[in-house]
Amino acid sequence: MSPLEQRIRAAVATVEDPEVPITLVDLGVVRDVRVEGDEARVVLRPTRLACPARGEMARRVREAVRSVAPAVRVEVDWEMATWRGSDVSGRGTEVLLQIGYADPGAGAATACPFCGSTDVRSEGAFGGAVCKVPFSCRSCGSTYDALKGSAVAAAAVGGARG
Repeated sequence: MSPLEQRIRAAVATVEDPEVPITLVDLGVVRDVRVEGDEARVVLRPTRLACPARGEMARRVREAVRSVAPAVRVEVDWEMATWRGSDVSGRGTEVLLQIGYADPGAGAATACPFCGSTDVRSEGAFGGAVCKVPFSCRSCGSTYDALKGSAVAAAAVGGARG
């Protein structure tokens, strides 16, 4: 890997999601970064196919690349595949739990990120953003979100939780 590609990859790795304070790399949105000559190609997979923040994510990625390589042309491509909670890195899962999100890889048996109780309920199919599903914990009374593409949210939206 060239020094230029290393710098570009490092810059892209710092870009955070507009809705959730986690890097796009840790969230599993960044799928590939390639540098050939004076062109960088970054492939992203949105957490929701209709994500309204796609333009902002692309802008942030372009800005990050240009901050370390102003002469490089940046191409951002969207992979229209289904994002899953299992795409989140281990570090990303830790960050999500620390900021009060459900474990994206937990499956339908979600636990409250604050107290660990599994006595939780879905509060509907839509949260504060299109990519979030709200939950509440019956044990500690906390509210928290699950990312909509995760198995946790899919089970809640599908009516598996009540």
